[in-house]
Amino acid sequence: MKRGCLPQLLCTALLVLVAIWRMIGAPFTARDWADLSTPFWQARMLLPSRMTRMALLWPFLSSSQERPAATSLLDADNPEAVLLSQLSSPSGPASRPLQSTLTLNVFNIQTGRLTQVPLEDYVCSVVAAEMPASYHLEALKAQAVASRTRAVAQAAANGGTGCSLRQGADICTDSSHCQAFADVTACRAKWGDEYEVYRQRVAQAVRATAGQILTYGGKPITVLFHAISGGMTEAASTVFSQSLPYLVSVESKGEEGVRGYNEVAIFTFEEAARLLASAFPLDSLTGEKLQQSFGIARYTPTGRVDTLFLGDKELPATEVRKALGLRSTWFSLSMDAEHILFHQRGYGHGVGMSQAGANAMAAEGGSFDNILAHYYPGTQLASSQP
Repeated sequence: MKRGCLPQLLCTALLVLVAIWRMIGAPFTARDWADLSTPFWQARMLLPSRMTRMALLWPFLSSSQERPAATSLLDADNPEAVLLSQLSSPSGPASRPLQSTLTLNVFNIQTGRLTQVPLEDYVCSVVAAEMPASYHLEALKAQAVASRTRAVAQAAANGGTGCSLRQGADICTDSSHCQAFADVTACRAKWGDEYEVYRQRVAQAVRATAGQILTYGGKPITVLFHAISGGMTEAASTVFSQSLPYLVSVESKGEEGVRGYNEVAIFTFEEAARLLASAFPLDSLTGEKLQQSFGIARYTPTGRVDTLFLGDKELPATEVRKALGLRSTWFSLSMDAEHILFHQRGYGHGVGMSQAGANAMAAEGGSFDNILAHYYPGTQLASSQP
């Protein structure tokens, strides 16, 4: 071997590794590591699409000639291509839109309009909005079944009561009232260069579970889900004062490494007093009184806060969370000379399926039906077809 060949080979190999590292979106700087929102092991799914893109662009990298921008196969102005369920394959079953026997009247709270959307296409947009598309495919499938069940249960054509925000609506796009909804424009903005990869993953999850819903006693269940449980889900009776046999507390393993598992919210005493006084009949509340007489009164069986005391009053933790904009009711308190700190665990109300927990189960080999059976015990998968 000629002198100098080995260092050259090592340098070439190092450059190739660096290129692959960047192609899969891996962090490079300290800030990249801090901002990392997608578990690194999941980023490997992006490598094939990015390497293909690099191969296609390679012949043009050495040319300075300006070329027209490529026209996307999915143009939002093209009515045949606006559905997330419409894959870009030129032929075959995967290129056709999902078929739905139920059409929903969806009230878009942003536009104030009522739109008719086929069920499966609606589910695609809900999954895209409600769960990170980088999550494991089996977790996305579980989310698709849960979101479809919610829609079928509410649809007036299926005997449901519909959405109370708008007369004639089966469901709305307000995530705090019904379910979130992301159209093509929103998904392009959200996913950027990975739009095609993520869109196809979402559509694949919906297609693989098409028509399937969760039932209990032969009827669609009341579906609830949240982002991060904190290690244990909460019973519906604790949060919503409604006991349901399939919305009980279950263990949710593997969430500890998820971004947002632990967060701290900090308020000055005056800020917290002002927010609480606007949400409760506490007109005379001051920062000093809050500092002297605020604390945790009781916990739920899972360890979340049930009620807090403020002087001689007791405040429901769910309402305190809403008033202060906290991530969950699983928190502890600490104070310094000027601030009150809420050390929070998890994200969401904690009832039903934990999306982070579903992803952890899927990463360990759990299938979507295993995930659903765990978080909604006693339920059965059934067809939404009449």
